[in-house]
Amino acid sequence: MSTTIESPEATPSAVPYPPAGVAWYSTILLAVLYWLSILDRTIISLMVDPIKNDIGISDVQFGMLHGMAFAITFSLFGLAAGMLADRYNRRKIVFVAVAIWSIATAACGLAREFWHLLLARVGVGAGESGLNPCATSMITDMFPPARLTMALAVYTLGASAGSGCAFLFGGVLVDMVSKADMYVMPLLGEVRPWQAVFLIIGAPGVLLALLSFTMPEPVRRGRLSPSTPAGAPNLLQTYRNLWQFMRSRGRFFAHHYIGFGLASLAIVGGTAWYPAHMSREFGWSGTEIGLGLGFAMITGGVVGKISCGAVVKKLFERGHTDAPFRWYATALLLGTPLGILAMTSNSPWIFLAAFTLFQIMLIPLNVVYMASLNLVTPNELRGAGVAFFSATMGLVAISLGAILIAAISDYVFGGNAIGLGMATVYAFSMPLASLALFRGCSAMREAVKAAEAWA
Repeated sequence: MSTTIESPEATPSAVPYPPAGVAWYSTILLAVLYWLSILDRTIISLMVDPIKNDIGISDVQFGMLHGMAFAITFSLFGLAAGMLADRYNRRKIVFVAVAIWSIATAACGLAREFWHLLLARVGVGAGESGLNPCATSMITDMFPPARLTMALAVYTLGASAGSGCAFLFGGVLVDMVSKADMYVMPLLGEVRPWQAVFLIIGAPGVLLALLSFTMPEPVRRGRLSPSTPAGAPNLLQTYRNLWQFMRSRGRFFAHHYIGFGLASLAIVGGTAWYPAHMSREFGWSGTEIGLGLGFAMITGGVVGKISCGAVVKKLFERGHTDAPFRWYATALLLGTPLGILAMTSNSPWIFLAAFTLFQIMLIPLNVVYMASLNLVTPNELRGAGVAFFSATMGLVAISLGAILIAAISDYVFGGNAIGLGMATVYAFSMPLASLALFRGCSAMREAVKAAEAWA
């Protein structure tokens, strides 16, 4: 597939958008890579007890492995990745990112002690930090504003499919591999079943990384100064410029960060504990958990994100340029009782029914927060803007959400009450998130109007 090179002689706004086939091919390929990243990131949650038994760690330490070790690295390396995405060829950065996280995932299968696995998870976070800033920047340059949310919905289906496949097929894989006590692999020697799972899913990613070179590098649009050269990257200057821009749109960014940060605390934090909750509450096997959660998350992802994209597109066409805020604030209010019902029910069937509806309403979180950011942020700062959100509110959600749920379970409900821990976090954080987004609708309308003047 041919590559579209940026033309310094042409005004970006005068250059046609790429053909629909090219734009959608790139979006779907990026979605596949996103799927891979979430699969590699999430598979660890299906192996909580085997890892705990072999390495000898607590629930809180597992929360660190699943959340904090990944999140801190993801956020810090993401700051550099966001700066590079705004300066250099984005598809090359995608290639390097995919290769790094795939190798690190395979390295998780070599861990023998807690700190070995901790370092490997750091590598997964470092690699995965490079995808979103580049992918969302590229997609924003390939679609007009009214179609952006739908394109991002398709891209982020990769996240839903990744989580769903981690549970759906990962549960089956874990059960199959766990039939033996030990495996002997060439050059590696003896490995435990959970280690074999990491090796199996990590190795193919290096080959998939090469597909990034079949995408075009789109013309950058929506720049404050189209003639500004890329120049050498300067981390401090990039984020100083971003901070100045954020201050100029202070009301929008305050409501965006508070609203989506609180939502992420509940929704992302809960992801670490779904399998453990079902195993402990319902006594389900890995295969049963994988089938149930996989179905719920894939169904929720497809229905939720496509319907979100369609609704936001329709609202946008009717003049509601605050559509991402408006839609997700409503979804949070509708989803809160569903999440509480799912996590407090002692029936697995009520859990799955309520959880599927919960996913349909709330799984478009990353669609709306990225669309909101990119609609109001100039091209020179879009990668940095997505990375900065991940390094601040996203860091709090990923690193503290899983630990907060475990702490509430242990210290408020006496331990082994993960479901009550999740329900408690849902009950206080999601309504507050909805309120913040509703109150920020007018600020988003003003910010989108100001962005219309850029090239």
